Amino acid sequence: MPLNYSKWDHLELSDDSDIEEHPNVDKKSMIRWKQRDIHEKREARKLQIAKLKSELELNSVLRPRIESIKKGVSEKGIDHFRSVQRRIKEQPSDEKPNTGSPNQPTYDQMISQLLSDLFAESCLIIDDRAKITSEGLVLDKLNNKPVNDNTVLPDWSQERDIPESKKKGLELILEERLNFHLKELSKRDEIVKKEIEKEELEQSRKITSEGIHDGFSQSSVNKAKPSPLDDKPKLPKKKETTETIEVLNPKAVEQSSPASAPEEDVDEEESFGPLTPSARAFANIPIGAFEKSFAFIQKDSSVLTESTHDSLLAEAFEAQRKGDKELAKRCVHQSLLINYCRQLGRDGVGLFFKKMISHNPKSIEMFVQDFNQTYGRIAQRTAEMIAEEEASGALGEREQIQLVAEDPSVEIGFNLPDGPPPEDLRLEGEGTEEMDIEQVKLFLQRKWDIFQNFPENLRNALKTEKLTEVNKVLGNMKVAEAEEIVELMQEGGMLSFSERGVRDMTKGQ
Repeated sequence: MPLNYSKWDHLELSDDSDIEEHPNVDKKSMIRWKQRDIHEKREARKLQIAKLKSELELNSVLRPRIESIKKGVSEKGIDHFRSVQRRIKEQPSDEKPNTGSPNQPTYDQMISQLLSDLFAESCLIIDDRAKITSEGLVLDKLNNKPVNDNTVLPDWSQERDIPESKKKGLELILEERLNFHLKELSKRDEIVKKEIEKEELEQSRKITSEGIHDGFSQSSVNKAKPSPLDDKPKLPKKKETTETIEVLNPKAVEQSSPASAPEEDVDEEESFGPLTPSARAFANIPIGAFEKSFAFIQKDSSVLTESTHDSLLAEAFEAQRKGDKELAKRCVHQSLLINYCRQLGRDGVGLFFKKMISHNPKSIEMFVQDFNQTYGRIAQRTAEMIAEEEASGALGEREQIQLVAEDPSVEIGFNLPDGPPPEDLRLEGEGTEEMDIEQVKLFLQRKWDIFQNFPENLRNALKTEKLTEVNKVLGNMKVAEAEEIVELMQEGGMLSFSERGVRDMTKGQ
C-alpha cells in the first residue's frame, strides 16, 4: 500500500530558510516578522471561532425565552408581556454568559432591553407614528429614524392598565415583532455556522505544531483506574481453611454433618443502605443548581454509584411520608442526575451537565418531565401506603393505651385543677411549714397549663372523673400521642391511686 505524503504540503513553517527578504532588510528580521504574522493570524482565527461559538450559545439561551414570551402573549395577552417585564425588573437573575468581561450584561438585562424596545415600537405603530420597513425595521415617521430610548411614547402606554381599545392591536403587533426577532435569530445562526465552518476549514488547511503527534516512538498501556460509573466487580470468594478429623466411618459423618447440607444462595451484590455523609450533602443541593452539582461531583465522584441512587430514592419515600416534600423532591432530583450520568457512560458527566448548564431546551424539557413523573409516582405510592396502613388499623386490632391498675384492689382516680393558683395562696396543714410557696405556685400553674392544653374531648372526659370515659378518648388516639398524654397527667399530679373498701389492719397481728 503506497504512503500518502501529500499532507506534508500543508505544513506551515514560520522559519523557512528559503524566505525571500527585502534587499534593505536583513534575513533574520524578515523571518521574525514572518513568524509573528503567522502566529497573529492563527490566534486571531482562534478568537474569531470562539467568538462565533459563544454567539451560538447565547442565541440558544435567548431563543426559548423569547418563544415562551411569545406563547404567553398569544394565550394570555398584553398582561403576560407586562408581568414578564415587572418580574425581570423586580427580581432579576444574575445569570449571564461566561465571557469573563466585567461589563457583561445578564440574560435578563438583554431580554428586558428587547421587551422595552418592542413595547415602544408597538405603541408608536398603534398610534400611526411609526412604520415597519421591508427589512423589518421600525422607523419613527417624524424623523425617519429607528425608534430609541429618547423617542416620546404616547401617554396611554405609561398607564397601569392599557386601554381596551388599544389592547388587541397591541397584542397582535407584539406577537408579530417577537416572531420577527425569532426569525432573525435563526438567520443569524445559519450565517454564524457557515462562518465557523469557513474559519475551521481555513484553520485545518495548515498543519501546525499543535496538530503534530508523535505516535510511534513509544507505546504503553496504563491500567485504568476504577470508575464509580463502572459496575462493581464481584469480589472473589475468600479461601476458607477447615480442620478435618480422621474418623473410622467417614460416610456416616458426611450424612449426619450439617456442613454437608447444600449452601443457601447468597446475594453477592451490595444492597443499598442509609445515605452516606457525601450523599446527604449531595441531596441538600437545591433543585436546578446544576453548576453546584457538577462541582460537587468533580470533587467527590463517590456519589455516582447505583447504591447512592437507590438510597436517595429510599430517602425520598421516607421524607414524603414525614411530610418533608422539599427534601423528597431534592432526593429525586439528585438521583436522576446520577442515573443520567451513569447511563451516558464514562463521558456522561461532562456531556450531561454541559447541556443542562447551557439550558439546552430539549434536555431541560426531558429532564423536568422525568423528574415530575418520578416524584409523582413516589407521592402517589406514599399516599396509598399511608391509606392502606390507616385502613388496616381501623379494620383490624390496633394498639391502644389504656389506664389500668396492676393491682385489682387499686382504683384509679383523677385530681384535676380548678384553675390557676391564686395570688394570695396560703399553705395550711401539717408539713407545709417547710414548703416554698413560690415552688408550689409554679407547680399549680404548670398543672393548669397542662390541663388547658389537653384536647377538648379529653378535658370533658376527665371532668366526668370516670376511668371508662378517659380510656375511650385515649383508645382513639395514636399510641405516641396517648403515651405523651399519660406522662403529662403524671407530671401534673392528676392521677390518684387508692385501694377499694376498708383494709383490715388486724391481719397478721
